Amino acid sequence: MRKHRPDFVIALIVLGLMAASLIIVYAIGPRVAQALNTQYGTSYSDTYFLVRHAITVVLSIGALVAGYFLKYDFLAKYAKKMLIVSVILCLLVTILGKLGVDALVTCDKGACRSLRIPGIGMGFMPSELFKVSVLFYVSWLIRDRKEKKELNTQRFFIPLAAVMLAVVVLLGWWESDFGSTVVIIFMIFAMMFAGGVELINLLKIIGVAAAVFLILIIATPYRMQRILSYSGDEGSDTYHIENALISMGTGGVMGVGLGNSIQSTGYLPEALSDSIFAIICETWGFLGATLIILAITILLWKILNVSQRIKDSEQRLFSVGVFAWIVSHVIINIGGMTNLLPMKGITLPFLSYGGTSMLFVAFAVGIVLQISGWTSRKAIEEENEDTSSRRGQRRTRYSSRSSRS
Repeated sequence: MRKHRPDFVIALIVLGLMAASLIIVYAIGPRVAQALNTQYGTSYSDTYFLVRHAITVVLSIGALVAGYFLKYDFLAKYAKKMLIVSVILCLLVTILGKLGVDALVTCDKGACRSLRIPGIGMGFMPSELFKVSVLFYVSWLIRDRKEKKELNTQRFFIPLAAVMLAVVVLLGWWESDFGSTVVIIFMIFAMMFAGGVELINLLKIIGVAAAVFLILIIATPYRMQRILSYSGDEGSDTYHIENALISMGTGGVMGVGLGNSIQSTGYLPEALSDSIFAIICETWGFLGATLIILAITILLWKILNVSQRIKDSEQRLFSVGVFAWIVSHVIINIGGMTNLLPMKGITLPFLSYGGTSMLFVAFAVGIVLQISGWTSRKAIEEENEDTSSRRGQRRTRYSSRSSRS
């Protein structure tokens, strides 16, 4: 298959979302800095958050370009090593946090999730590298076992279970990062579904995952508190969601305008990161929020379109995983802000303040952009024919069994 022009609309949408994030951080950064200085006695300058976010955006654009130019096959060769490194780094975060090495790890409210890079004052979250490494490894695993006709056997499920167990233990339990745990498990399920894992096996794994998630929630008081807040239980802490809803309601149709946000002055927690959508609603109103959601929707549609039109099964699964990564972040973030889902601290892709998350999702989208240059119009038809053929074989096999019985 010959290379053709990639779908640069993907890159344009990503760059547009990054530009919107810069505008929002520029508008509310000084207010957030002043609120933190007043409340905690810090000494953030008015441009502190804007400068750091601008650096993040520049690095993320570099990651997008790197993902586009670094050959997929070259990166995929190191899938296992990448996964091992991410596991080691997650272990390192937990160990350094337990030992109280504040110079090398950043902990917040008892949860240690980020390695601190000495000398530059910036952090690195291994959980984001974990997401990318899972994409490469699970895509390879499904393709490899499918070619060997071992997809629905122990040869597939044992290594997959090991990966999922590592995610739950390292992120969900030790790092208390329930959001990233849900995102990665959702990515794996999406790739398994797209890869042709039998429905009965998928349902079994979903049942086990649901039970594990329930245990993680019940065993952790603050997670139970979030569930109670969402359900409206009397006496529960609803401060965050109440101020998020106030922020969105204040914006109305057209918004209060840049620099006029009230909720960013200390009322709305995590105004620059997890709560950025509520600030967008307040600043740009319903119309601005709709445009943002529309841009994200088009981006997701473009990524899904790439996955449907690529012949290489491994690259197709990778694209499906990236789609699941972004859509899960969007649903959890916006769902939490609008009280449609329990509140969970998770970033809004390409918009929230924060370095590692934007960096790695931009790198993953860059790889999808590269893959989009090798798509084929016949890929969907061939995949549908292959699926129909498999279903026909199953019906024939079941009919034979019935006639014998």
